[in-house]
Amino acid sequence: MDQNILESLSGLDRADLPRILSALPFGVAVLDAERRTLFLNRALESLTGFSTADVAGVFCRHVLRGSFCLHGCPCLSQGRDCAPGACSESREGTLINRHRRKIPVRLTSLPILDRAGNFLCTLDVLEDLSALKDMETRLSISASPGQMVGRCAVMEHLLRILPAVAQSDSPVLLTGESGTGKDLLAEALHRFSPRARESFVRVNATPMPEALLDAELFGQSEGPGGVPRPGKFQLAQNGTLYLSEIADMPLAQQGRLLRLLDEKAVLPAGGDRPMHLNVRVVAATGRDPEEMVKAGVLRDDLFHRLNAVRLHLPPLRERGEDVGFLLAHYLKIFAAKFRKQVLGFSDEALSLLTSYDYPGNVRELRNMVEYAVMVCAGETVQPEHLPAHLRFPLAAGSSVATQASQAQGKPSGALKPARKKA
Repeated sequence: MDQNILESLSGLDRADLPRILSALPFGVAVLDAERRTLFLNRALESLTGFSTADVAGVFCRHVLRGSFCLHGCPCLSQGRDCAPGACSESREGTLINRHRRKIPVRLTSLPILDRAGNFLCTLDVLEDLSALKDMETRLSISASPGQMVGRCAVMEHLLRILPAVAQSDSPVLLTGESGTGKDLLAEALHRFSPRARESFVRVNATPMPEALLDAELFGQSEGPGGVPRPGKFQLAQNGTLYLSEIADMPLAQQGRLLRLLDEKAVLPAGGDRPMHLNVRVVAATGRDPEEMVKAGVLRDDLFHRLNAVRLHLPPLRERGEDVGFLLAHYLKIFAAKFRKQVLGFSDEALSLLTSYDYPGNVRELRNMVEYAVMVCAGETVQPEHLPAHLRFPLAAGSSVATQASQAQGKPSGALKPARKKA
């Protein structure tokens, strides 16, 4: 940053600070060395229900009244205030406002020092997570095993932008390995869009004869018995069409899809009058789209048309902090589904589950938890309730019969410890 700008900022009149802080879209509290309240910005006044005049000089724990005030405050260390300037971590918790409403927030405590390194004040920055939690709740309607949830930064960002993307009519390209949740994301985009009451039509672009695929996608002016046969695009009129593997579509049909996206109309096979379409297209691929373009299996112009809005779902191995959350999440769902009092995982079972690589991603984790709850007879999932391949990965050259004996709990010389993450 230009030094003149820094000098200008450092020379701001103190009267400017409240105005600047109140323009911020998140809550900010200014606290003294004893964590007494000096100032609340406009966003935090709205969040807490208190004005600065109401709480001036009051300890912050009586203003924020958050769960982190008792457990996990960023500026508390083993029950005692940490030295000024030593804390800068963030914690999630709940804030209880003036009207006794619990609000999910993220608190970040930022010490402010002068040029000599002397403590001036602390800024407590609070971000309202209500919209994020509400989106997770809406995605979890009916507690279906097929809901899309996550706590890692990438998934949190995805859930944040999902409502805005859902409101748009722009084509969307979903990328990610098999099992990461592309189908769920496509359904969520439809469910939270203005098209939610209309059809969601899924098409698996499996290779098939060109004429048959044309009829399947774009319809026929005269089907069997002389009756017009609508294609998938016509069936999705006013709704959403989801192409689950865009790279499997032949190049000729990719060209027709591109024209449809540009012209908003489709000409059924054998027809002479184009039909106007109002369809939102969501496409997905489990492969690298740029590499597919280079390989000539995905049209460059179609890729760029779809890539205007691109959402990527990372593999579970890159969402390490989500594994424990997802295990607890699916345990609760399947315990309710099977009407069992399965409350948790033993340390040994949890160690196996959290050290596994999950090549099948979230789908594989979900299936493992479903199996574990199904066979568990007690309140805690033990290692013997987990699939045999997780407990006893096959050594090179081991037979399926060896794995079967392992599943029965029989010892085998071919056993080796569960895979550990690199």
